[in-house]
Amino acid sequence: MAYVNSVNPQNNAPNTIRTGNVDSTYVFGGIQKPDFSDYITYRFPQYTITTLLSRIGRKNPVVGNDVFNWFEKGKFRQSVTASAATGASGDTTGTVTFATGTQASFLPSDVIRFENNVYAVITAVTGAGGNGASGTLAVTALGTNFGSSITGTLKFAHLYNLQTEYSDSPSGRVWQENQVSEYLGIMRRSVVCSTTQGSNMKYVKKSDSEWSYYYINEMETMQEMAMDREMYILAAKANSTATTGNVMSGRLGGNGILPRVIADGVVGTYSSAIAETDLAEQVRLMCLNSQGSEFTVLCGSSAYADAQFALRDYTLNGGISFGVFGNEGLMTGINITKYKFMDKILNFVLYYPFANEALFPAPATSGINWDKAMLFLNMGTDDRGNPLINLRYKQDLLGQSLEFRRTVQEGITSPEAGASASRANGKDGFTVDFYSSIGVELRAANSHGLLYAA
Repeated sequence: MAYVNSVNPQNNAPNTIRTGNVDSTYVFGGIQKPDFSDYITYRFPQYTITTLLSRIGRKNPVVGNDVFNWFEKGKFRQSVTASAATGASGDTTGTVTFATGTQASFLPSDVIRFENNVYAVITAVTGAGGNGASGTLAVTALGTNFGSSITGTLKFAHLYNLQTEYSDSPSGRVWQENQVSEYLGIMRRSVVCSTTQGSNMKYVKKSDSEWSYYYINEMETMQEMAMDREMYILAAKANSTATTGNVMSGRLGGNGILPRVIADGVVGTYSSAIAETDLAEQVRLMCLNSQGSEFTVLCGSSAYADAQFALRDYTLNGGISFGVFGNEGLMTGINITKYKFMDKILNFVLYYPFANEALFPAPATSGINWDKAMLFLNMGTDDRGNPLINLRYKQDLLGQSLEFRRTVQEGITSPEAGASASRANGKDGFTVDFYSSIGVELRAANSHGLLYAA
């Protein structure tokens, strides 16, 4: 016959044969059932508890727009530095000139006081109609004459006015408000899963109810979405204006808390480590800028530790007698969470994102080391009851909140039990979308503060 055999498995050599006992040498990874722990351990805390959002506590919808606005008014009076002044000792009249950019309006009969305690009444005003215009004031010494010279560049301020008998109505003053505009930002994340992986079993899980790795991925995606939202509220930088529109290919975005506080809040620095005097000076300046009586202070880990050490000698319950250390179970240490000075209460909170270098890396050359920073937030209201910090979110015309939404695009399969045969697309799997459109309304930025290491 012509048949020629090229491969006959019967003639193959057997698998490796060894002599000896059965031990780990002969139990190979391909046969032995793998032993996995049921649970995944995360080596680093993810810091996804939205501390800041929960502390804001107040929120209001924005309907029919992507911009939200409010009005603020600053000081009604301003001290002025004279660009020139004439009025020698013994004179009864003089002149005071101030430069362009001075936001002050003067009227005849106003009484001003110079930094050297000289008083004068304004008799005439030339060119100073407010609105930042320059001007010259004709003044007469209040009393017999100028007791000392007012020549040069002195600071002066309007105190009150004195009118003559049977005077006519004086001109009015108008204190213009400032419009503040902020923007809602849109954030999105998605979980995309194939039918195959959505239906496969796994060795590990996060809780007893998770049978598919998809559920772990959705949990982690939601945690990261929560951090996206918190970082937008905390540190977003505006890329849009009301006049020019958005500037990033349609990506609208407004300011978070930090840019507003850094620009217009009470900002101070300290050297080396925070001392009790640093906190006291920060509080003193907060008193001058805010009527609030209580502040939430978000601290990096180093700043939080500094505060504990700085205030350890000021605990209200006093010291501990060394004689009681023999008592079993006695615990000692420092856990200062409140500090009161000048009738202001500081509530210290360890804010983990400031200590997370994945979010706020320690600067290699320059910038703020946020682990050594304290953010002072006034969680109260203004004198009209408006919250000074308010979360804003988009609401559609059907009344549905877009603060946070989870939607599902069902393909061949769905993550939801009992899904119908209808589907949104032809993909061999499904997509879960997370959507959020939010912003923060930070009123009176001078009511908040920042203290960081120089």
